[in-house]
Amino acid sequence: MTLTPIEQLEHDSSHARQAKQSRRLLSIVRVLVIYGLLIGGSIIFTIPFIWMIGTSVKVDREMFGEDITFLPMTPRPAEASPYLDRRYFKPVENESIREILPFVRRKLESMDLDLPPYISNREEAVDILLPGVARRLHAVMPLELWELPLDELAGEAVKRIDDDMIRTAVRSVQRALIFGSVRARSYELQEAELFTRDDPKTFWDLSGDADTRIEAVPGAQFPEAMMVYDVSDPEQETIRLSRTLELPFAADRLYRLQLSIVPDDSWHRIDFYLEKDGKRYKTVRPFYLGEFQPAVAILQPFGPDDRGDSTKIRLWYAYKEVDAGPSYESRPDHVKIDVVMTESSQLQAWWAKCYRNYRGALNYIPFWRYFATSTLLVILNILGNIFSCSLVAYAFARLQWPGRNLAFAMMMATMMIPPQVTMIPYFLIIKYLGWYNTLTPLWIIAFFGNAFNIFLLRQFMKGIPRDLEDAARIDGCNFLQVYWHVIMPLIKPTLACISIFTFMAVWNDFMGPLIYLSDQRLYPLSLGLYALNVQEGGNFGMMMAGSFLMTLPVIIIFFFAQKYFIQGITLTGMKG
Repeated sequence: MTLTPIEQLEHDSSHARQAKQSRRLLSIVRVLVIYGLLIGGSIIFTIPFIWMIGTSVKVDREMFGEDITFLPMTPRPAEASPYLDRRYFKPVENESIREILPFVRRKLESMDLDLPPYISNREEAVDILLPGVARRLHAVMPLELWELPLDELAGEAVKRIDDDMIRTAVRSVQRALIFGSVRARSYELQEAELFTRDDPKTFWDLSGDADTRIEAVPGAQFPEAMMVYDVSDPEQETIRLSRTLELPFAADRLYRLQLSIVPDDSWHRIDFYLEKDGKRYKTVRPFYLGEFQPAVAILQPFGPDDRGDSTKIRLWYAYKEVDAGPSYESRPDHVKIDVVMTESSQLQAWWAKCYRNYRGALNYIPFWRYFATSTLLVILNILGNIFSCSLVAYAFARLQWPGRNLAFAMMMATMMIPPQVTMIPYFLIIKYLGWYNTLTPLWIIAFFGNAFNIFLLRQFMKGIPRDLEDAARIDGCNFLQVYWHVIMPLIKPTLACISIFTFMAVWNDFMGPLIYLSDQRLYPLSLGLYALNVQEGGNFGMMMAGSFLMTLPVIIIFFFAQKYFIQGITLTGMKG
């Protein structure tokens, strides 16, 4: 069939439109694929960073439990205590275990669970204990038993449920706020145990807004007082425990007061107040009930060791004077202590949990002292590299002198020497010069140039037109003035790139400080985190908090300086 010229023109136009739409659709698909790959790659590479941040706000039981989660658990302030923790035993997901849950439940309902007296809802207690008992059965029963028919499997499981298994499960989920030993220590190292009353219920004087009472802990090896409270009423948020203590020494010689506390995982806040010599003191940071492991709150006067540059591990709660007057305890051998518990909201509990490991990292090491040392080393190394490398690169790129090419080749050949080869000779030189255990060897080498940085600057300088240099010489500039007034302003992108490289190398340098420093007061941040790992190696949350604090400046520098980094690389003939 033959088309008329008009029909042929319309056919060609339609075909052209279809081809154009196909090319546009292909272009859109290509853009979507590229951006999808970029976004996917970014997400993959940020997963370790997100994991580090999440781990930095976790408590120990989240990292060492049976089920390790990627994100931290939500802290839930308890309205009443003591209580059974419903979240401790995770729901059963194994199909074999779930099949025997009805049989295990009937067994638990028929047993004497030996529940604490404050647990009145037996059915709720069975629901809480059920997954824990089932998981324990799965751990102790031989694998071949799980292949039996359901009736036989349930019979074998029920036979293994005994009183010891129930008591273990109850202890795992039991939460209570318990106050135990109270010890005082003087500056002369005199110690006295002050919690010696036969009836621990009468040791503390209780006051506050909430419905509260003190009970003795049944079966405790040592005298302990358990605080039973209910802060469900919005108008009842504060509880105060008070006690006036008679010391075997003068109150002004009191150095430390130690209180044994078993938290109830309620995330409520506790502030400590002391009265002595007619003055009132308060701890500078609160104690949060965010765990259920026994702890010791050490109260100590604020002193030189509480400064940020002290290398001591600050595990105590320092207190400062907040008021003075005749109404406060002033007898020479008496001190009054107030333990004030304030209910935490959900937001306050989250803040306490997020702050916990970071506060611990700052207390275990003098973080800000290490941070200042690392910053000083970074500044000195950047200045040294910019000065020395730019001057040498200027001589190689713009000046004519005999043996220039040979000297440049020899300099580039030094890049082939592994740093492990020069490590011992350099250490012996540093030792001979008397610079061991000082910061000098960590920055002095920067003022002698770096082969890679010199090469980078030389390549950039060779691209600068000679006319600018000639014009400056006509105006009367010598070669140093040309270097400073003409060349240096034009190589700013490359200098910024070198500064970023130097910052990354010095900030993350671990081997150098480890070799040349032995005084902990001189540690940079990289070696300080190693000291934290040695002192508290089992606390991964604290380690991740310190690592994040160290990584944060690197991330900030990258986001603000990435433009200069890219320019410094692309403008030096190193594209691709």
